[in-house]
Amino acid sequence: MTISTRYTVDHFLGYGRRYSIDYCFPITSNAACTPKTSIAQGRVEEVSLAAGVELFISDLDVLRPYQSFSKGNTDLLIVVMLEGCAHFDIDGQKRWITAGEACWLRLDTGLTLSAFHPANQRLRTLCLSLDAPAVQAWYGSYISSTSPHVWQLSPGLQLTIDEACCASSSDESQRMRFQGLALQIIAQGLDCRSPYTADSGALYRQRLALIRRWLDEEPSFDHTLQRLADRAAMSPSTLMRHFKMAYGLAPIDYLRKRRLSLARELLLSGHSVQQAAHLSGYRHASNFITAFKKNYGISPGALTESSLERS
Repeated sequence: MTISTRYTVDHFLGYGRRYSIDYCFPITSNAACTPKTSIAQGRVEEVSLAAGVELFISDLDVLRPYQSFSKGNTDLLIVVMLEGCAHFDIDGQKRWITAGEACWLRLDTGLTLSAFHPANQRLRTLCLSLDAPAVQAWYGSYISSTSPHVWQLSPGLQLTIDEACCASSSDESQRMRFQGLALQIIAQGLDCRSPYTADSGALYRQRLALIRRWLDEEPSFDHTLQRLADRAAMSPSTLMRHFKMAYGLAPIDYLRKRRLSLARELLLSGHSVQQAAHLSGYRHASNFITAFKKNYGISPGALTESSLERS
């Protein structure tokens, strides 16, 4: 999200048609809105994380107040308020949602959500929605209650969200980062809920698979156990225990094996020892050579020479 855009009444109505939301724009200073009236200035990003899982991120300077009325059906909707505030009316339950809070609810024909957004504020929000099949896939069970709840985000999760929203990377890397972020938000929402039930084992498996995929696809990244645990929304000790049970190795040992496997592929494809070390995530070639020889019983240089001789 790097380009600031002017969002008019037309823009908001367009989003409304796509997401089944009605918008209204109160008259201010005796001036009514036209389709080209500016409502906000800033940035909006929409990311499809998986089938039925959508992420909507906004960072807006609100120029005129507006109100939204959600009409669609969403099996799970989580609204995270990163900065600013909005007044929520959820089926007659009214309260302000302020910075650092998140709201969890399920929308259907029996539950309505309206939100009033005051002007003259910076409004940074993150909305995560899952349809019924996605809820089943991510949880392994169906959410049985429609009762909403609001909780306070942990400082660590707030920092993680801010970093993810500001990071610039490839589309695939960004999507993976947001997948991990979504799981952390859901996990914290589950911990803070009272009326909901879910299969925690299925959620753990989903988080572990995400960490394994991250290690497989980005072995050269500067992974640490704490960073992996934060992304999995687990403590380091919990991640180590469950990851080893699932895959036979602790996360860092799994990463070491993945890096050495990648380095071997690079060496056999003609890369130098220094290049293979760097591209597989080793900062020092000497450490790489020692680890490679210990794992494969042959030095990287000897493997390269043997490969050249065969060719």
